[in-house]
Amino acid sequence: MSIVSNVRVARADVPSFSFGRAVALLAGSVVVGIEKVMTRAELARSRHQLAQLDERLLRDIGIDRATARFEATRPFWS
Repeated sequence: MSIVSNVRVARADVPSFSFGRAVALLAGSVVVGIEKVMTRAELARSRHQLAQLDERLLRDIGIDRATARFEATRPFWS
């Protein structure tokens, strides 16, 4: 038995690549992106609906027409 055959080399400095982990990371990123797009779309819809409310309904939720107009005209990314 040689000495070389009993030596084990630790390879902690070499990152291991796992195809399954790479796919999971990619899928997670896609899900986060879709969630962000859906959240922004819902925000745009709710702002549009706010702009359609009449004075009585605006008064019920405690805002005036100018505030509703300001909120409704904000871009979807803000």
